[in-house]
Amino acid sequence: MDGSRIALVVANDQYDDPGLRRLIAPAQDAAVLADVLADPSVGGFEVQVLHNESAQQIRFAVEDFFADRAPEDLLLLHFSCHGLKNAAGELFLAVADTKPNRLASTAVAADFVNRQMADSRAQRIALFLDCCYGGAFPRGMVVRAAGEAQVRDAFAGQEEVGGGRGRVVVTASSAMEYAFEGDQLATDATKPSPSVFTSAVVDGLSTGEADRDGDGWVGLTELVGYVTDRVHRVTPNQNPQMWTFGSQGELLIARSRVRRITPAPLAPELVEAMESPLPPARFGVVDYLRGKLYDADLGQAYGAWQALHRLVDDDSRKVSEAAVRAISEAVPRVTPASLELGPGAVAAELRLEGPPIALTAVASSEADWVRVEQDGATVRVSSELRDLGEHEASVVIAGPTGECVVPVQLTVPDTDSEPPPPPPEPEPQPKPAPPLPVPEPEPKSQTEPVAQPAAQPIPEPAAQPQPVAQPRAQPVPEPSAQPQPAPKHEPAQPARTSVPTPVGQVPAKTPVPWWAVGVLALGALVLIYLNWPGEAYSHKLWYDPNTDWRVYRSATDPMILSSIGALLASLLARWAGPIALGVVAGCAASVLEDAVLVLGARIVEGGSGTWLMTLVVAAVMVAVLLIVLWPENWRLWPVSPPAVVLVVAGGILLLISAFIKHPDDFAFIDVTKLAVLEPLVIVAMAWLALAAAESRSIAWLSATVATYAVLSTIAAVPALTDGDSPATFLTALLANALVAAGVLTRVLRPQSHP
Repeated sequence: MDGSRIALVVANDQYDDPGLRRLIAPAQDAAVLADVLADPSVGGFEVQVLHNESAQQIRFAVEDFFADRAPEDLLLLHFSCHGLKNAAGELFLAVADTKPNRLASTAVAADFVNRQMADSRAQRIALFLDCCYGGAFPRGMVVRAAGEAQVRDAFAGQEEVGGGRGRVVVTASSAMEYAFEGDQLATDATKPSPSVFTSAVVDGLSTGEADRDGDGWVGLTELVGYVTDRVHRVTPNQNPQMWTFGSQGELLIARSRVRRITPAPLAPELVEAMESPLPPARFGVVDYLRGKLYDADLGQAYGAWQALHRLVDDDSRKVSEAAVRAISEAVPRVTPASLELGPGAVAAELRLEGPPIALTAVASSEADWVRVEQDGATVRVSSELRDLGEHEASVVIAGPTGECVVPVQLTVPDTDSEPPPPPPEPEPQPKPAPPLPVPEPEPKSQTEPVAQPAAQPIPEPAAQPQPVAQPRAQPVPEPSAQPQPAPKHEPAQPARTSVPTPVGQVPAKTPVPWWAVGVLALGALVLIYLNWPGEAYSHKLWYDPNTDWRVYRSATDPMILSSIGALLASLLARWAGPIALGVVAGCAASVLEDAVLVLGARIVEGGSGTWLMTLVVAAVMVAVLLIVLWPENWRLWPVSPPAVVLVVAGGILLLISAFIKHPDDFAFIDVTKLAVLEPLVIVAMAWLALAAAESRSIAWLSATVATYAVLSTIAAVPALTDGDSPATFLTALLANALVAAGVLTRVLRPQSHP
C-alpha cells in the first residue's frame, strides 16, 4: 500500500446537556476500532482517538487531519456519537459541549467535515458515521439520534470532486432508521460493548472474513457488504448505507488474515500420469508436484498439495512415502518452537518458514491474555497479564496446508514481597581424613537429616515427597522420614531462566563477579594512562604522511572518552548489570577497532608501542566481557525487517562517509582501506542485538551498539572542525543515528494502542 495510512476516531458518550441521552457504546467503539486499525497485520494505520472532546477541539483536529496530505495518502475518519439536525434539516454531529438549541456554534456541522474532505489533497478518503438519522425506536434498544438527518444531502458536494479522487461515506443506517447499540437497555450501562455497526466492522477487519474475493485485502465495498449482512442478523430493520463521490476503483482498507485459495486444476497429462500403472511415472509426478508447492501462484501450489494427498495411498511404498515427505514440507513451521514471555508488553517474535503457500498461515490464540500481531511472516506475541504465577497457553499457526502449535509460557514473579530468609547452615560435623565430598548418614538415627559440609547448601530431598512449606517463623522445612543421599561433586548453581526482562531493568541473573569488575576497571585505568592527552597539540593520535592528515590527542577524542567511559561503567557493573557491561563492551570495541585501524594502516607516529599495548588491553577486556556475558544461544535469525533496513542503511551511509572528498581532494578511504572496518563492526553488532533471543543478550548488545554509535559520531567531529568537511560529519551522524534507531525498535517497539 503506497502512501501514509492515517485514521482519526472521534467518540462521544458523555454530554453536558441533560437532553442528550448518554450513549454506552462510543468509548468501546473507539478502543476496539483503534486497536484493529493500528494493528500492523490488519490496518496498519496511524491512529488518533478523540474521546468526549469539545466541538472546537474536534473541529481543529478534523481540519488538521485533512490538511497537508499527499495525494496517495489514505485517510479514514470515524464518528461515533449522536446525530442531530437543525430547523433547515442540516446534519450536525453532537459532542460533549453541544447544546441542541445552539447547534451551529456547539456541534460539528456535517458541512464543515464536507469542506475539509473536499479541500484535502488526499485522493482516498473514507468517512464512517456511526450515528442515527431518524426512524423508529424499538423497545429495549439504545438509539443514537434525536430526529431525522439526511447524509446524502449533507455530503452531496462531494459529487463534484473529480480527477480520480475517491470519497466514500459509510453510515450505520439509512436516513429513516436508527443505529443500535447492541441489545442492551438504555438504562443498563454496566456492560459496555461496541455498537452493532462498529462491532461488525471490527469483526470483518480482524478476522478477514470481509475479504470476500479472497485476494488478501479487504476493500471498502466488501467491508460494507459484510457489515450489512452482520447487522441484519442482529437488527433486521437497520440497513448500513454507502455513498461514493468521484470514486474510482476499490479502497483497500486492510489486509486479510484469511486467504481463501482456489486450487488450480491439474493439466490432463499430469492427471493421466497419476493414473499410470507404472510406479516410476507416478513417482515422477510426485517430484513434479513437490516443486509446484513452492510456486508463487498459490492456486497452482494448492492444487499440487491436494493432488499429493491422493498419492499418499499409492500402492507403491516409494511413491507413497515421497508424497508424505512432500506434504510435510508445505506445513507451516515457526522459529523458535516455543516462547517464554516476561511480565509487561515486551513482545517475543515468531518467524514463519516454508513455501509461499505455508506463509499464508494465520496466527491466533484462544487465551485472552495472549496478544498476537502478525505482519506477513513475522508474528509478535506479547501479554500484559499481571497475575502472579506461571501461565501456559499456545499460539496456533493455521493455514491451508496444515497447522503447528507453539507453546507459550508466562511467568509473573512476586517482586513486591520479600524473599524468605535462607535456612541456617548446620553445625559442621567431624569428618574422617581424608574428607569425603559428602559424609554418609549415621546408622543410629534414621530420622536426622544428613549433615553437609559447611560450604555446601542444604540439598532438597530428590526422591521423597516434599513437606508442606512452613511459615516464615520456621523457614527450615522438616526433614523427610528417610535419609536422602546428598548430591556428590555438584556445587550449587544459580537458577537459570530465560524469562525476558524489560530493557532498562537488570535481568534476574547472578551479579557480575568481582573478578570481572576488577579486571575491567584495571584495564580501563591502563587505557586512560596510555591515552592520556597531555598538553594541547603535544602529540598526535595518528598521522598519515601521504595525505598530511593528522589528529591530535585531546580531552575529547574518542580514545580517552572510551577509556573513561569504560572505567565508570565497570565500577557500576556490579549493580547495573548487563546495561553497564554493554557500555564497557561498546567502549572496548571502539578502542580495539581504532587500534587495529591505526596499526594496520601504519598511520602511527612514534607511538607504536602505546597503540600495541592499547590493542592488547582492549582485547583482554573484550574477552572478559564475552566470558561473563556469553549467551546460551547465539542467533542470527530471525530479525525484524524494518529494523534491519535502518541498520543496513546506517552501515551504508557510514561507508559512504569514508568516500566523501575533503577540500584537499582526499577522503578517509585514501588514508586507509581499513576505513570499511567501522561500518562492518557496527552492523555486525547491531545484527546480533536484533537477532538475540535472551533478554540479557538484548540488553547488553543494545547498550554496546548505542555506545559504539556515540563514539563513532565523536570520532567524526575532526572532519567538521579540522577537515572542513561538514558532509562527512553529517553523514556519519545520520548513519550512527539510523543504526541506533534500528536497534531501539527491537527493545522499545511501540504497541498498537491508540
